[in-house]
Amino acid sequence: MRLCYQCGTELPDRQRVPFKELCPHCDAFLHCCRNCRLYSPDAHNHCLSRTTEYVADVERGNYCDEFDFRQTAAPESSAQTGRRPERPSGTRSLTPRERFNQLFKD
Repeated sequence: MRLCYQCGTELPDRQRVPFKELCPHCDAFLHCCRNCRLYSPDAHNHCLSRTTEYVADVERGNYCDEFDFRQTAAPESSAQTGRRPERPSGTRSLTPRERFNQLFKD
């Protein structure tokens, strides 16, 4: 599925995203580096492709011909991911020292 990088709104799957298309929810540019599957903040020019030109603002719309909308998996529930459920409100978390001491209780 396609999600807006700014607000997470689910967007319809289409073949091409027009250059100046905006998110219907937050008005962020959709045809921008942050929504591209080739975007990588650690890569040269923030792009995994070696043939793209430098884009100064990765959140603004651009005219890159190699743009390919990033596909994101649907969010999973905590039961599917194996994560623990959220802690009930009003309970405090243990300090690292308290957790360490619990390991060696008699």
